[in-house]
Amino acid sequence: LGRGKALEASGEITRAARAYLAAFSAAPDGPAAPEALYNLGRGLGQLGQGPEACTTLQEVGNRFPSAPEVQSAQAERARLGCS
Repeated sequence: LGRGKALEASGEITRAARAYLAAFSAAPDGPAAPEALYNLGRGLGQLGQGPEACTTLQEVGNRFPSAPEVQSAQAERARLGCS
């Protein structure tokens, strides 16, 4: 997760998204999973992959309904115009 944040901060969105995916895949039920999934969805949106971003952001709420990232994911879905 930290690697993804560092890459994102340096503008390397594609590599950051891959790092977020790796972080989520390594521990899909771990404590950092909701944040990794949210950041992955946000990154996909920044890369112009709208449908994938919308699906990924929806999964944040589906998998982790009580996580604080759910509100951020919903806001990002609205910003992206997800249905």
